[in-house]
Amino acid sequence: MRQHIFSELVPIAGDLAAHYVKTAERSSFEQANHELQDIYNQLRIEDLNLCGDSEELFEAAKRFAEKCYTARTRAQSPLEAYQACLRVVDHYQVKRPSVKGDDLEPALNRMCCSRWWNRRIQILKLRKIETIARNLELVNRLRGIYASDYTIHIKRKQKERNRLYLASNFVSNQNGEIFSLQNLADRSVSNPVVRRAELMTRIRGFEMVANYLGHVGEFYTLTTPSRMHACLHTGYANPRHDGTTTLEAHQYLTHLWALIRAELDRLNIRPYGFRVVEPHHDGTPHWHLLLFMPDKHREAVRRVMSHYALLDSGSEPGALKRRFKVEPIDPAKGSAVGYIAKYISKNIDGYQLEQDLYGNDAIQAAERITAWANTWGIRQFQQIGGPSVTVWRQLRKLGKCDDPELETIRQSATASDWAAFMLAMGDPETPHNQQAIKPFYDESQQLNPMTGEVYSPLAGRYGDAAPLRVAGIVWRGLGYSTRKHVWMPLVMADSEDVTLRSVARDARTSCRAAAVSLGLVSITVPTPFYHPEVIYEIPTQH
Repeated sequence: MRQHIFSELVPIAGDLAAHYVKTAERSSFEQANHELQDIYNQLRIEDLNLCGDSEELFEAAKRFAEKCYTARTRAQSPLEAYQACLRVVDHYQVKRPSVKGDDLEPALNRMCCSRWWNRRIQILKLRKIETIARNLELVNRLRGIYASDYTIHIKRKQKERNRLYLASNFVSNQNGEIFSLQNLADRSVSNPVVRRAELMTRIRGFEMVANYLGHVGEFYTLTTPSRMHACLHTGYANPRHDGTTTLEAHQYLTHLWALIRAELDRLNIRPYGFRVVEPHHDGTPHWHLLLFMPDKHREAVRRVMSHYALLDSGSEPGALKRRFKVEPIDPAKGSAVGYIAKYISKNIDGYQLEQDLYGNDAIQAAERITAWANTWGIRQFQQIGGPSVTVWRQLRKLGKCDDPELETIRQSATASDWAAFMLAMGDPETPHNQQAIKPFYDESQQLNPMTGEVYSPLAGRYGDAAPLRVAGIVWRGLGYSTRKHVWMPLVMADSEDVTLRSVARDARTSCRAAAVSLGLVSITVPTPFYHPEVIYEIPTQH
């Protein structure tokens, strides 16, 4: 029995065997066999082996998509087909597709698509294995801090594949300019450096506005009950752990914050600032919140947060000390930015940090934390209150405006002055729907490579109505577009196979001048359009 299970669960067989021996020594072989069989049942769902390789899992995805397609063709109505496909989805424990309104076709199209199944299976695989690793004491300060070594290995390989994909795929705009996807990603908040800089700019702006308004800052920490922690601080298994997963613990904190926000709203208190989510050494999440508010609200906010933080198991040992912590921001000791800067850096790239709380290298710790967040789909940073960051980013793309008031706000965004932008949009407590500038949403646009025409797709891959995209801002009822380019994809290629636009322009001008002088072409020529299946390279010689 053991040999069969270890041969099926190859990626984690070594860790399972070590845990088996440890359980047999601590308890009995009967208990060890029972736990091993339970893990096998979690990772082997009939003909789906979640420890299979990528090719095996993709073949499984195709089988399940075919099952759904067969069930759909045999059904008498869309509702009957939807229910039949859901039974397949639920059986293999993958997340159901969402349904908007009464239209079931997009959900059915997804369940009949092998690509959709493969993505869902890969997510299920990683989360199942990570949960098991956490329960087997493989995620803690003594083994793999924050996330298991298996997950870190998988995420490194995935990151490398993504990097190669972005570097070898190119897009072209209506001007014929060619960029790699990696080049465009490096200019966005996908780049850790850009992401960290923007977060610090916004936090600094919040603090400046709070000082201007005479508000005070508070630094809070919310943690989960001890039953949600898989390991003790020593690195050994927590006897109180009830099997709560990392995602369930995060959902608990999310619900807790929703209760707190609702109660504060009833008291007409609306603090503003930032939330940071990070893991304990065993992967259990906890929250840090940097919030600003009028001084008169300080005690009420503390009382409300403490009350809700202790609702669940509030009388257990250590609850009063650990479940809710508050630290007032003392300007004499440092700025609010200083309080949260290390948490921002620690959870992105470890910039200017030497070690984490447990003495690990900061850069390696940041890698494990981002892998942890990516595995569980946890949003690490969230702004609370204040103006829309979408409007901020759109204003930074907008050209000079004729409206002097809008131009002033645009210049504050362009100058990275979040405080000035925040005050121009209204006070920090102003809801987004009442702020001076709102995002402008429009249909997405694509370039037809054959005709050069710009068109808006009516539906997505699975038949959903094409979603609207942020395309600018709305100011006093007028829309201002920030859309400068329309893009189309080119095929994969090595970077040296593609001539950059600046080089291509010079080469084309030189070639054309020579051709005109020889009378080979007329003065006016139509602008060439790029075919998506051809990489065009402009020769450097005539």
